[in-house]
Amino acid sequence: MTVTDALLTDLYCLTMAADYLHEGAADDLVTFELSARADRALTVAGVHEALAFLEGLRFTESDLDWLARQDAATFDAPVLARLRDLRFTGSVWAVREGTIVPAATPLVRVTATRLQATLVESPLLAATNYPVRVATNATQIVRAAAGRPVWDFSMRRLDGLGAAHSAARAAYLAGFAGTATTAAARDLAIPATGTMAHAKVMARGRAGETRVFCDGLRARPAGATLLVDTYDTLQGVRRAIEAQRLTGGRLKAIRIDSGDHATLARAARGLLDAAGLTDTQIILTGDLDAERIAALVAAGVPAGVFGVGSQLRGGEPLSAVYKLVEQPAENDPALRHTMKLSPGKINDPGAHQVTRRPDGTHVLHLAGESFDGEPLLREVMRDGARTARAPDLAADRVHAAAERDRLSPTGLPPLERSPRLLALRARLASAADTEAADDREEPAMPAETALIAVDVQHDFLPGGALGVPGGDAVVAPLVAAARDVALVVKTRDNHPAGHCSFAEQGGTWPPHCVAGTHGAELHPDIAALPGPLLDKATTLGADAYSGFDATGLAALLREAGITRVLVGGLATDYCVKATVLDALRAGFDVTVLVDAIAAVDVEPGDGERALHEMAGAGAHFTRGWGREDSNLRLTDYESAALTN
Repeated sequence: MTVTDALLTDLYCLTMAADYLHEGAADDLVTFELSARADRALTVAGVHEALAFLEGLRFTESDLDWLARQDAATFDAPVLARLRDLRFTGSVWAVREGTIVPAATPLVRVTATRLQATLVESPLLAATNYPVRVATNATQIVRAAAGRPVWDFSMRRLDGLGAAHSAARAAYLAGFAGTATTAAARDLAIPATGTMAHAKVMARGRAGETRVFCDGLRARPAGATLLVDTYDTLQGVRRAIEAQRLTGGRLKAIRIDSGDHATLARAARGLLDAAGLTDTQIILTGDLDAERIAALVAAGVPAGVFGVGSQLRGGEPLSAVYKLVEQPAENDPALRHTMKLSPGKINDPGAHQVTRRPDGTHVLHLAGESFDGEPLLREVMRDGARTARAPDLAADRVHAAAERDRLSPTGLPPLERSPRLLALRARLASAADTEAADDREEPAMPAETALIAVDVQHDFLPGGALGVPGGDAVVAPLVAAARDVALVVKTRDNHPAGHCSFAEQGGTWPPHCVAGTHGAELHPDIAALPGPLLDKATTLGADAYSGFDATGLAALLREAGITRVLVGGLATDYCVKATVLDALRAGFDVTVLVDAIAAVDVEPGDGERALHEMAGAGAHFTRGWGREDSNLRLTDYESAALTN
């Protein structure tokens, strides 16, 4: 089902496109990227639908007449003339369908004229949002089923007629055996299946159940699937067995759609085997999702097939975004590499590539950078025509199976960013902060000073899994210090489940800061500070206390022109100390914010000993940063006395 209606978009896409024509900017060559904000790894889908829309993009005369009637000043004769002749002639790069990637990975990159790239924003988001959500759910369901076929029974539970076609394709791509949606099966050349509805049994009432089953077996000599739970499930199984005995037909499967699936499936298996119907499969359906299927499989429930309906679209909708990342502005980097700075919605500036390293981690980097591994964004459309790397459902389904096989039980580590990209983000954020300070007529901190806020995470705050006494007191001083520096860098532990530092794995600590959990999140006041966030200790078998350990922090600071760092956070005797010592080794001038740190003190005095170790290595100390009664400023750090 291909949708090509050019007006199937948001009005602002059309009005902005008209504005660009009036302003003379419509033919600028720009780059947009589509990515999804999510809390889990994603299975890529919807690229086929996106390309189909671009290929068919046309404005009809009736479309143009309607626009002129809505707003003749905006949609004047020159604008309508351009729209009349419009065809998509840009290039599209996309991650291969079926690939499993971390959240925030750019899935699609569009380079086209500003006019074309603007017009297709909403259609591209609509074409990818839903399929990615379905394919991601389907991937989890297929993994949970552990080799048992899963069928798409979702059409009646989806959001409109058009959703069924897209869901069937995305689910089949991700590993489903086929679909009950016949139009999708026809158009996509994928297997179709169907059983029966309770209405078929109810038409003859409880007493007529056996006759309905007999009719079904006679009507389908190749094998019939009988729905046995309309009245009494186990009585229905017995009647299905009796119907098979009376007709001699092939009872291919029975379907159980309600009740205690585990108990009923076990009892049904016993009845079927006792009747010699050992080849008859049991199909379980009825609000099944990955979690319930995994539990059934783990319990050894004798289900041969699962059917999934409403839960195929389960969970929260994806928050996919389509953002301008690069445009012509060679003499103004802040305009060339565009970056949105809205709290919680900061995007990565510049055109990007994503590389999967040999160890399976993913790094987001500028398109001109090169990393060892497999680049995931591939050119699927050039000059408006598909390339040989455009989606191929059969081949991409095989690829998706390989992606599932390589995925570890704990999922994917979070997306990493290259030092150059982090430095670019930092420069643009710093420039914006300086501009804001200029607007307020306030002096900005010299551009060579940065704040490193170390691991101010919920699990390290009081009440957390590894709460540091008094840990919440570090927040206000860090926020105050952040107002006076050119760059803020936040670090956090982002451990995979089963990390080597956990006591259950022979490590020192209780499980804490597990990726994707509340405990791993930063305190909201720290999270709201503008600046890059660096994840550390993300590898299962390697621990990392320092914010410089495999994060690219030193390169980021150098590329941003930083020579001095302020350090605070949690905890004094572990991650703060390790970060300070590594910063000194890297050649930075380091000042510890004494009232913005707190110690674990596993052994009494650990925190005090850590302070003296940092002082001995060359660190400076201050307290009261940002307080009105503080006499300490950047130029006074060298003379500030160590206090504890």
